[in-house]
Formats: sequence, structure tokens, C-alpha cells
Amino acid sequence: MNAGVRLKLFAISLALVVGVGLVSGLYLERQLRDWLLDRIELELLGQARLARDLVETAPGVSDGAVVDTLADRMGKSTGVRITIVGGDGKLLGDSGLTLSEIARAENHAERPEVRQALTQGQGEATRYSVSVHTDMFYMAVPFQRAEMHGVVRAAMALSDVDSVAARLRLVVFVAGLLGLGLAVCISGIASHLALRPLRSLVRNARLVTSSGESITTRLPVSSNDELGRLAGSFNELVDELDQTLSSLAGERDRLETILGGMTEALLALDPNDRVTHANQAALDLLSLAESPIGHLLVELVRVPALGELMARVHDASAAVVESELSLAPTQTVLARAASIKSTGGTILVMLDISEMRRLEKVRRDFVANVSHELRTPVSVIQANAETLLDGALSHPTRGPEFLNAILRNAQRLSRLVSDLLDLSRIESGHFSLEIQPTAVSAAVQRAVESIRGLAQRKRLTVAANISSELSVLADSTAFDQVLTNLIVNAVKYTPEDGHVEIRADRARAEAAGAAVIHIDVCDDGSGIEPRHRLRIFERFYRVDPGRSREMGGTGLGLSIVKHLVGAMHGEVGVSDNPTGGSVFRVTLPAAS
Repeated sequence: MNAGVRLKLFAISLALVVGVGLVSGLYLERQLRDWLLDRIELELLGQARLARDLVETAPGVSDGAVVDTLADRMGKSTGVRITIVGGDGKLLGDSGLTLSEIARAENHAERPEVRQALTQGQGEATRYSVSVHTDMFYMAVPFQRAEMHGVVRAAMALSDVDSVAARLRLVVFVAGLLGLGLAVCISGIASHLALRPLRSLVRNARLVTSSGESITTRLPVSSNDELGRLAGSFNELVDELDQTLSSLAGERDRLETILGGMTEALLALDPNDRVTHANQAALDLLSLAESPIGHLLVELVRVPALGELMARVHDASAAVVESELSLAPTQTVLARAASIKSTGGTILVMLDISEMRRLEKVRRDFVANVSHELRTPVSVIQANAETLLDGALSHPTRGPEFLNAILRNAQRLSRLVSDLLDLSRIESGHFSLEIQPTAVSAAVQRAVESIRGLAQRKRLTVAANISSELSVLADSTAFDQVLTNLIVNAVKYTPEDGHVEIRADRARAEAAGAAVIHIDVCDDGSGIEPRHRLRIFERFYRVDPGRSREMGGTGLGLSIVKHLVGAMHGEVGVSDNPTGGSVFRVTLPAAS
């Protein structure tokens, strides 16, 4: 059966069931409502007559409080509202009102049920009650006593009838739903038995087209009719498609693995330069928090040079283009773009070569600086050696001078090579450190003693007044070298008759709050301009190159200090001395 025809028949059946259910429900509700009203009328009439008998026979009814109490008791026992009205329409008692409310109540002489009861012997009405604010059904009968007469009225809220009608509607609705569900089940079972092979065929076809995964279920071929032959053809098609999908899935997984393992950033673009694929390296390189698929390349990377690169690759004469780009002030990228002729898209591969370029610059600067540092002492040694060979060796005064010059420059070469080796070992991690509590005062004393001769020649005062209780966590040898380099540096750049002071105190680190020791090496030399302070700890960097070489410096002392202090988990910096000169501060962890 055609699915459209089955759907139409089902809709017609559903409409018939719903229509019959609605009509039946409305009819039953109306009949039940009329029946309930008749029952309520009879019950209220009986309650009113009973109340009348009590009013006519009860003693002391002339008292208003007694009348209201009687009405309250009758209302409570019958479950309906009992009202007692005098012959003049004055409200005498009401089971639903208090005495104060009864006193304020309006005259009931004109109420239709009261008028009918007084004139016809029985009255009824259905209307809205102002006092209780709801629709009520009233039944009234007259009463007669020797001293008074009036009307006894029984009333019931129509909301009770509405509640019963609502429950009926719910019952009809539930019955209709059950009937509808039964009809659907019967129709479903019939269609299931009749069209099971076709549904299976459709289900498997949808699985193949939607999921793209391997389909293991095959249709049973139970007959040789058209449906059976269709099932067999479908099974053959699924087998071939399953093999193709398995092959494509394997290729896709291999490609994803390759792209995910690449260190190069890769972006696949469509002809409009919208991203269709991006590997993890691309997300990291471009600092993308979410997938860029669907975005234009210019939205992700706003670099004019990259736009020029893409414009060149879109040119038919340039299938592959390579260029260096600056994505950020400190980031250099080698980008290579290749066009895909089959789709018109582009493959963009980017490699971050910032570190490579930095290392190349460091290597060039290092070679240039080392060459420059070696050229001067080698030239001096060569010139003095040639002069000695030319006969100056036998000269009584000049000969020793040339030999001393050779010795000084050879010692300078030795210091330079030694510092280079130390720096290389520190940077490569081959400089072994044994971190242990080290007394600051003893290390400072050793460093001061080692340069005392140099200080005396310049008539310098070197003062160190450090508490013996201060100690740091450091390697003793490395700590000695740090202090010696800093003190030697201070002595060299302090003029004659100057002062060098070494101080130390305990403090708390700003970040971690751990105890640290500050060691300050202060001098009253010419000081260091702020523009030099950021680079003063670089290799071969000198504030005054000519003066440094005259003093025999290699340009590596402060760089060694920086690396040794860093290896001992400390910090080093330089600032102005308030009294003139500079203050080099070393901060190391304090020993407990």
C-alpha cells in the first residue's frame, strides 16, 4: 500500500474517532449536568424543608444570634449554605456569613427565590452570589412562627457541578485516547505484517545514506517476486558500498593521523578562501579557541602579506608560492600555498620559524662577537711575536715589554675561552650544581679576599658587614663565582679612592611568599643608563666597549652570573645607587 494512501486513511480514521469522541463527550456532559441539577434541586428542597421544620420548632428563634447559630449548625450538618430571611427581607442568619457581615448585608426581599417562596410556597433561582462571589443554585421555602415568618433558603455552588463535568470530560478524553491508541496499534500491526520487507529496505537505505558507516544487516530474500528481487539487489549494492566506505574510512583515518601529527599548520581552503579543514597545529599557531571551519582566511589572519600570497597562488601561472610572513612582532612564519586544480581550492601550510630565526641571529651575533673579541689579542700576540723575531728579543727593555704584552693577551684569550666554556656548560645543563645551605658571609669574605690586591692597587674601600646567620640554598662554587664576578665588576668600574659595599638581608618573595636573601653589590662608579640595563646581562654586551677591553673584561661575566643565578632558582638585576653608581642585586632562596 502506498505510504500516502495509508497516511490519508489513518488521518480520516483519526478524525472520525476524534469527532465521535467529542460529540459523545459533549452529549454525555450535557445529560449528566441536567441530571445533576435535578438531583441538586431535590436535595436542596429537602434540606430547605428540613431547615424550615427546625426553624418553626426551635425555641428562642426570635433572637438574631440564636437564628444565625441555628443556620450555622444546619449548614454544617447538611453541607449546604443555609440562609434564614425575615418576612421583610432582612437577613436573620446565614451559615456562610458572620454576624457583622449579616448586619451589613443588603435586603433580600427582591431576590427571585425569596419572592417565589413567599408568593408560591416554593422558589428557586440560579444566579451569581455577591456575598460569596460565585454562581449558586438556590431553593427557598417559607416558614411560619407565631411571632415571625420568613423564608428558609438552601444553596449550593455550581462549581461542584462544573467539577463533575470536568471529570467527565477527562474520562471521555482518556477513553478517546485509549481508543485512538488501540486503533493506531491495530493499524500499525497490520501495516507491519504487510510491509515488513519494504520498511527494512527503506531503513537500511537510510542508514547507508545518512551514517556512511558499515552496514552489517542484510534483507532476507524470502520470495522470488518483485520485492524479493529488490531485496537481493539492495543486498548486493550494500556489499559494494560497504567495501568502498571501509576503504575511504581507512584513508580518512590515515590522513587525520598524518595531519594531527604534523608540526606545520595546515589549512584547506575552498575557491572563496573559506576554511574547510584545519589541523591542531593551525589552531595553536593562530591562537584559535574554536574551529575556524567556514570562516574566511582574512577573518582569521589579518596580515597583508598573506593576502598577497593568496593572490599570487590564485594566479594560474603560480601553482605553488612560498613566502615569509610576520604574524606578530616576535613571530615569523614560513607560508607555502598550493592550488588544488580539481576543486579550485588551496592548501596553505605554515611553519613557525621564529625560534629558528632567533637562533640564527644569536649564532651570527655570537660568531661576530667572538671573532671581534679574539681578533684584538691575537693581533697583539702576532705583532709582538713578529717584532721579537725581527730582533727585539735581544733588546734589554723593549724585549720584556713585548713578552709581557704577549703574556697579557694570552691570559685574556685564556679567560675568554674559559668563560665561553663555562657559559656553554651552564646553558646546556652540563654544569652540575649541588644545592645546599651556604653561608653568605663566608662566601662574600672569600670573594673579597680574591680581589683584595686589585682593590688595593686602585685604593678602593671594600666593605662587607653581613650577619653570620644568613645562608642561602645554592651551590657553593657557583655562588662564589657569582659574587666574585659581581665584585670584580664593581671594582673595575669604580674610580680610584672609591667605595664598594656588599650588603645582605632577609625578605619575603612577592609571589610565593617564601623567604629569600637579597645580596647587594654597591659601587659609586659612573652608573649604568636605563637603556643599557635590559641588555647588560647579554653575552659580550658592554656599556663602554673600549673601556671594558682596557680593563681586561671578556664581556661574559654578567651573562655567567645571570645563568648561574637562574640555575639556582634565583634572580639578578641592576638599579641605581642613591649615592651614585650601581647596585647589582642577587636574590636566592633562604635556607631554613
